[in-house]
Amino acid sequence: MTERLATSILALALALTPSAPALAEEGSAPPAGPLAPSAPEPAPAPGAPEAAVPAAAPTPGAPQAAAPAVPDVALGIPLYQLPKVGQPRERIGGGRRGIAQELPEIQALVPDHVGLTVNPQPTLYWYLSGSARGSARFELTLIDEDSIDPLIDVSLSGPVEPGLQRIDLARYGIELALGREYQWFVSLSPDLEQRSKDLVSSGWIQRVAKPADLAARLAGAGPVAARAAYGDAGLWYDLLDASTALAVEHPEEPRYRRELGQLLEQVGLPAQAAAELAPAAKAPGAK
Repeated sequence: MTERLATSILALALALTPSAPALAEEGSAPPAGPLAPSAPEPAPAPGAPEAAVPAAAPTPGAPQAAAPAVPDVALGIPLYQLPKVGQPRERIGGGRRGIAQELPEIQALVPDHVGLTVNPQPTLYWYLSGSARGSARFELTLIDEDSIDPLIDVSLSGPVEPGLQRIDLARYGIELALGREYQWFVSLSPDLEQRSKDLVSSGWIQRVAKPADLAARLAGAGPVAARAAYGDAGLWYDLLDASTALAVEHPEEPRYRRELGQLLEQVGLPAQAAAELAPAAKAPGAK
């Protein structure tokens, strides 16, 4: 009797207790009917950063999109990397002094160390700040580290107008030997009878072998990308030539002249040298 009563009371208690929903088996459909609304998430605090949306995982085997190519015009200011083999050399500037106060300044556009090139007949650049009056004469001299007599000692054809000037060594039939250092001078002589009044500026140059990766970087490169390749290789004369060519060939693009001035400033040269490109700075055939 007592056992039957206890059993009846237990059965009644189980019948009155609400049953928990059965767990859905993996892969089974959810139960029909509307879902109970969930509690709203708290609003983010004012000014708090939004949570990042996780990127979707790539589909296995799907082809990956190629990275967009950097346009030639987006490479920006040319950067000159100091060469590892360049030796420190004094850079001589031709500023005004003493009785030469009325003369313009001249400046060889060179770094304060031996500038490098891979061109056997490179182009040299210098700057003239103003007009020279009277019978002033400009001269170019080139010597190597071993010879006593200069390889070039000539008067520059005039009149020489103010601005950035260009000297093409190929015009004089000179070819630089690989690995040899040369010093070049540009001078202004206001009085040929008193050479002590001369203004002189000079720099150093050395021809080196082409870096192993230079040819690959130049293959199919635009003029801006080629300029960047020369800068990365520490080739000052080739970088300056490429930068000047862009400014001369694209006068409608003031950024090329501005970038040329920024390049000069990187080695302590006056940016105003890029403000005016004298006719002598233009290569044969350039407009």
